[in-house]
Amino acid sequence: MHTRGTFAPETRADALERYEDVGPVAQVVVREATKAMSFGADEYDDRVTPEVIRTARDATFAELLAVHVGEDGEFDEWLADSEFNEESVVRIGSDNVDNVVWHPIPFADTVIAATYQDEPDAAASTLRRNAFGRVYREEFYESGR
Repeated sequence: MHTRGTFAPETRADALERYEDVGPVAQVVVREATKAMSFGADEYDDRVTPEVIRTARDATFAELLAVHVGEDGEFDEWLADSEFNEESVVRIGSDNVDNVVWHPIPFADTVIAATYQDEPDAAASTLRRNAFGRVYREEFYESGR
């Protein structure tokens, strides 16, 4: 088992702080990408809406989440030793594969897990989007952020 990603918020406050931190990064990424696409000022103003910036922020936050990568048995061992139980796990993917990526979210008493056979990077990205959509989005948008 190994871990990929840079942060795993333990609390809702930690998650919100990290989400706030990636806001300016998302704005810069969008601005630089639109420069590379030769957007003029008017086109930028017309096309880069607050929703575009929010989407970039959401994706940036999600892709930085720490995920554990391992075999199915390693996930089972981790779960048995963790504060979570089987009812806390949201599973995505097939039961007929050998590997799993997972992201625990302690403040939501949830573990999002995605199975995969050969593509850990794709599985990690899918997992991160699902974790954001199933848990973090609600936490952030409920807070008015």
